[in-house]
Amino acid sequence: MKQTRGKPAWARPAAVFAACVLASGAGFAQEGEFIDGEFVEFFEYVPDFMPPEELLGLMEAGSEDIVIVDTAAELIWEEERIPGSVNYPWVHELALPVTLPRDKTLVVYCACNDHEDSVDIAQKLSFAGYLDVKVLEGGWFKWLDLEYPIEGAAVEEVSTQ
Repeated sequence: MKQTRGKPAWARPAAVFAACVLASGAGFAQEGEFIDGEFVEFFEYVPDFMPPEELLGLMEAGSEDIVIVDTAAELIWEEERIPGSVNYPWVHELALPVTLPRDKTLVVYCACNDHEDSVDIAQKLSFAGYLDVKVLEGGWFKWLDLEYPIEGAAVEEVSTQ
């Protein structure tokens, strides 16, 4: 086999081909998401929403099938929150294993203008294998507008004055 400067003749065209493929991104730019370890092409996450009236009804009925998840920072959650909610602050990437139960409906909410943090966390939880994740429609501010119950240090402070 003919050699060029100590390399086999086939090495040069192979290197050029590999460089062209990598530069063009051919075969590497697929649309989709990894969901529970599997790549799903052309996947677009669309969250399920739960109206605040439905959540309040479940809370008043004493449902044990839901977990209310607040995505606020811990200090904010300590000040004001939906009664019975757990704090799971928004993070760029979930730390596995996630400590939320998998056998209950997770109702995620945030104090964002357009559900940004709650939809992001709901999507990440869904990708981590959680099957029943809902976003509270209207989030924290809708809950306040409806004058539904809240709890926390700020609420207790106001009620003692």
